[in-house]
Parts: sequence; structure tokens; C-alpha cells
Amino acid sequence: MSTASDPSPNDPLYWVLEAVEAYELPLLRYARRLLNDFDLANDAVQHAFVKLCEQSQEHLQGRVAPWLYRVCRNKAIDHLRRAGREQTFLQDNDETAAIPTPLDTREEIRAILAERHDLTKLVSQLLDHLPPAQRETLDLWCSGLSSRQTAEVTGRSEANVRVLTHRGLTTLRTHPRIRELLHDASTEQTTRTS
Repeated sequence: MSTASDPSPNDPLYWVLEAVEAYELPLLRYARRLLNDFDLANDAVQHAFVKLCEQSQEHLQGRVAPWLYRVCRNKAIDHLRRAGREQTFLQDNDETAAIPTPLDTREEIRAILAERHDLTKLVSQLLDHLPPAQRETLDLWCSGLSSRQTAEVTGRSEANVRVLTHRGLTTLRTHPRIRELLHDASTEQTTRTS
């Protein structure tokens, strides 16, 4: 049941609420990775949404996601500048598992969840060791942004974004555990299609 205080699609800022719902968590993950500080990341995301309220929907038509990421990124860089860490972030050093079958027991479910948690933790640790430009590009790629949108957010060319994404993914694939998982997934995929 709707009340007078519930937002409706007719409200002028309803599109902002939709953007908050769609992008708040991905932006928080992105900002947290850039800043390695939850409070500063939260501040950067809130700043982006406050700035979004000052924009017209028509001005950002079709570009809300890259615009939000760009504003969030700029605020994160401001925080890094204040902390004296901007140079590390801005330097441009350029040097799925298969879908499980139905499970019989809770133990199998727990084992798969534990393995996924370990894998997520491993990928996060591996991302932390990538050069900052590759790490940021992969974070945006994992958030669902296209190469063009990532270029708009980072101020890099689309070609550079594609190169950074490729190099980052190639580096991740060299880790023995990732190679093993990719091999297992391709073997299972081949078995399933045979």
C-alpha cells in the first residue's frame, strides 16, 4: 500500500532514487577498492548521489552509470590527494565456474559456498596486486561497465581500457588456482556439450 510520502514515478527526482537503488552497492565496492577505507568510500558515493540530484535527467540520458562512477572516482582521488596517496593510484604502470548441478545434501551446499567465498577472497587478493590502472579497469568491468563507459569514467581512451582489461585478466589467469578453476570449468563444459 502506497502512502503520500512514498516516491512515485511522477516525482521529479524519482530517477535519482532508481539510480541509488541500482548503483549504490557497486559504487561502494568500487570506491572501497580505490580508497581501502569504508568511511571514505561511503563519503565518495554519497557525494556522487548528491551531485546527481543537481543534474537534470535529460542531461545524463543514457549516461548515468559512467557519470556516477566518474564523480565517485574524482571524490576518491580528492581523498587520496589529502592523504598523499594520489600518485600511487594514478600511476599508469601497464607492465565462471560452471553452474552446479542440483545438490543432495546441506554439506555439499556448504562446501560450494565455502569454495566460492575462498575464490572471491583469492580474486580480491589478486586484484590488490595488479597495477592500479589495471585494478581499476577490472573493477569497473566487473561492475558491468562497457569499455566506452570505463573510458569515460577514467579519462583513458577506449583502446587503453581494453588493453588494461586484457592485461589484468591475463595476469589473473596465470595464478595456479585460477588456471585450475578455468580448466575444470572448460572440462565440465566440454563434458556437458558432448
